Amino acid sequence: MKPVRVVLGFPWYNGPDVDTFPLYHEHMYYYGRLKERSLGISRPADVSLLDHIDGDPRGELQLGEGPFDFFMAVETRMSLVGLARERLVDMALGVGADWLFCWDADMRFPLSTFLRLWRHQKPVVGALAFTSREPIAPCLYKMHKAWDSVNQIDKWGSETVWDFPDDKLVSDEDIGGELAFGAGVVLYNMNVFRQIPKPWFQSTGCGEDWFFCHRASRYGIPRYVDTSFTIQHKKLDPQWVDKNTYWKARAERIEEYEKLMRREGMAVL
Repeated sequence: MKPVRVVLGFPWYNGPDVDTFPLYHEHMYYYGRLKERSLGISRPADVSLLDHIDGDPRGELQLGEGPFDFFMAVETRMSLVGLARERLVDMALGVGADWLFCWDADMRFPLSTFLRLWRHQKPVVGALAFTSREPIAPCLYKMHKAWDSVNQIDKWGSETVWDFPDDKLVSDEDIGGELAFGAGVVLYNMNVFRQIPKPWFQSTGCGEDWFFCHRASRYGIPRYVDTSFTIQHKKLDPQWVDKNTYWKARAERIEEYEKLMRREGMAVL
């Protein structure tokens, strides 16, 4: 059986963040062992891939999965993260990859993440992350048309999905509109980039990840977000922000968040 070719793409400034460097090494070791295990050339069947790391059974191969072949691509992003993401896609296309698994340097997430996202078999699926700035908010948005009163033209805007469906694979239908999300940890099927002409990512005021979601929507490609993860995003303090941090902030600052939600006009799901 032909291996599934997966490029691990890193749009990083100067390598992993100092606080995610140990995790980076754990991930590289894990993917190496996952490749060997899936090809049947290493590791007896009674030895778990994750016993020595985090023990999450969802990161172990299941019957019929794989084989996998992993490649690594790193792009120094300078100040234009959109350009870095575009170059990673070009690299993945160049090696004939089937999937591109990207994550940002300031993210921490379980080793089981790749397999859990891959099992969905969706064109584009991300793990829900949260903003590193205050007020802490989900990086999950509903896109909508808006009116530019200054230039007298139609434009596209978005609203934060403050009350997202938890522990679920979320789609357009779940938020009542066209879904967009932050690209901190995302798995892309490479056919997406063969269907959408360039540019795929463009650094704009809304963000290159929002730009991609808008382009994908225009070309009929569904986007999904898995809200079952506890993905951590580094703040400058340093402090790590995740789903638990967000719900705690919501509980402690009820009036502040109610004002934010009213300002965006977002109905509670």
